[in-house]
Amino acid sequence: MIIAVIMAGGIGERLWPLSTRKKPKQFHIFGAEKTLIELTVERAQAFADKIYIVTTREQKALFTNYLPNFPQQNILIEPFRRNTAPAIALGCLHASDEDIIVVLPSDHIIRDKETFERTMNSAIKEASKNNILVTIGITPNSPHTGYGYIERGETFNSETGSFTVKKFHEKPSFDVAQRYVKDGRFYWNSGMFVWKKSSFDKALASHLKDINSAMKEIKNDYSKLESVYKGMPNISVDYGIMEKADNVIVIPANFYWNDVGSWDSVYDLEEKDENGNVVKGNFILHNVRNSLLVNTTQRNIGISHVEDMIVVVSNEGTLLCHRGETQYVREITKRLEEKA
Repeated sequence: MIIAVIMAGGIGERLWPLSTRKKPKQFHIFGAEKTLIELTVERAQAFADKIYIVTTREQKALFTNYLPNFPQQNILIEPFRRNTAPAIALGCLHASDEDIIVVLPSDHIIRDKETFERTMNSAIKEASKNNILVTIGITPNSPHTGYGYIERGETFNSETGSFTVKKFHEKPSFDVAQRYVKDGRFYWNSGMFVWKKSSFDKALASHLKDINSAMKEIKNDYSKLESVYKGMPNISVDYGIMEKADNVIVIPANFYWNDVGSWDSVYDLEEKDENGNVVKGNFILHNVRNSLLVNTTQRNIGISHVEDMIVVVSNEGTLLCHRGETQYVREITKRLEEKA
């Protein structure tokens, strides 16, 4: 059986003031006609026999609203937000040893459906035959500094185009990113993974013993979920397992992929007008170029003589910054939480 585990507990801090705890980014529409979570579920349905969504208690009502036909028993609630390693482990807990697990973030835009499905089927094929952990690497088309990178090693399987992973690299400087793209052996880390349940369990037991023990306790008595989860470490699957395991392979992908991780990403994926602007909502513009303008209120916003700007207005607040600097929006949300 092929089981998709969709990670959907994040709040998209870099997309403030549109994405908030009340309504995180996966419930918004970017560059398409449906919300990100709806698109993710539709993609998973193309190859998965069963789908689980791992999220938080505060988002459960949103899923009921946006996915009314999704099986409610397949929405798994984390009592506390503990990063991707515990979330994925919780999803894998509902699979059998021989099941193939496909881990998907809930908040990505992926275009070229046929290429995506072909890539995932190659990953599923590899994972079903080998004790390996498969990651999907996006072939970079620019020296992006907002993504981690995967450096490939030797060819693993020429039929599926897979490679061993030599090393995972943190988000680089622009100069380093340029070198990565020119080199040709580096890929953007998409955060999509494929493995057999038994392979993941072995990796969990080897590299994250405390989470492995916690999951066994929860499996034996699911009523202990909250008490056990409270002591769970906050750690990503990349840092906790993928960077340490010696059986990781990467399958390069060439479909359009955007993690919608910042307002710069939103600008990249949306259609522009004749002045290079993305305009959503009520604006009165004069001599404005190459800017992203989003207004979800009923107020009219007037802007004159600006270029390469991000302006986002919602009932939660207003954001104004230069394009290319939106990775720092997270600092604003941190200060807002401190004030709360």
